[in-house]
Amino acid sequence: MRNFLLLILSIIILSSPAASQDLPKNFPKCFESDVDSSNYCPYDGKIGHKFVLVDFTSRWHKAQVDWIQGRIFGNVIVNSTPPFYRISYLKIDDKEPLSQEIIYSKCRFKSGKKTKFKGDEVNKKCEGIGPIKDIFATWNSQLNEVEKSFFDSHTKDAENSFVIEYIVSILNEPKFDFLNDYPERELVIVSDLMQYSKRIDFYHFCRTPLDLNQKPNKCKNLEKLLKNKKIKRYFETRKPENLDNLKVIIFFMNHSYQTKCNLEESLESLWSEIFEYWGINNVKWNYETDNSQSC
Repeated sequence: MRNFLLLILSIIILSSPAASQDLPKNFPKCFESDVDSSNYCPYDGKIGHKFVLVDFTSRWHKAQVDWIQGRIFGNVIVNSTPPFYRISYLKIDDKEPLSQEIIYSKCRFKSGKKTKFKGDEVNKKCEGIGPIKDIFATWNSQLNEVEKSFFDSHTKDAENSFVIEYIVSILNEPKFDFLNDYPERELVIVSDLMQYSKRIDFYHFCRTPLDLNQKPNKCKNLEKLLKNKKIKRYFETRKPENLDNLKVIIFFMNHSYQTKCNLEESLESLWSEIFEYWGINNVKWNYETDNSQSC
């Protein structure tokens, strides 16, 4: 009798909508009651966050814009981001991180269609296909409007490039809403990763031999960077915590008018050491295709 009851209980659990779809915890059942219409995010709990950080401290040419635009906007975002994950865009420019405002931050609404993501389809018990598709179209059009102006007017070099400061701030500061209260986090970094500030200057550190008239061509390792006690203290006191749920994706920009093309390998090695020092182990690199304006 006991085994029979356990069998019945298992059938009930497995046949329930949440179990059959294996939806994330806190996934909204009905958009009218469970989703904030101002940002399309669940009222209760957080599911995931994709944070896109784009470095505009160096000049871009059209091919670079085309490459990145097709990676961080449009159908790529819809097809790579599960429903109700927050999506945020932040630019790096001359401003210091905590003075910078996020360009866009809302959750990816469900499409109403069956896709590779659980929960993208309509919950017929409390949702209609028409309203879901209409809201999805509105969400998509709002993101398209952000895309139209995102790459405008970035034709000048900035006086500073606070790449390290931005990454540290995003991982540590509540302002950016990217802390570990999200079960899953994905930080997308679009940058040449050439840090330039009074504290840390890769244009100086990545020259061999040291020659102010030569473009940076090779970076030293992290151990040599941390020989500077002020830099070491900065790295140690700003270390982010609880990074098991973090994935980092890098789109490496090659600004050959500023650096030598052979810098790429040693710069990646240096940054890999920096990420490891911070405790970030899940990092994927993507590289811009060489063209006549780069190497």
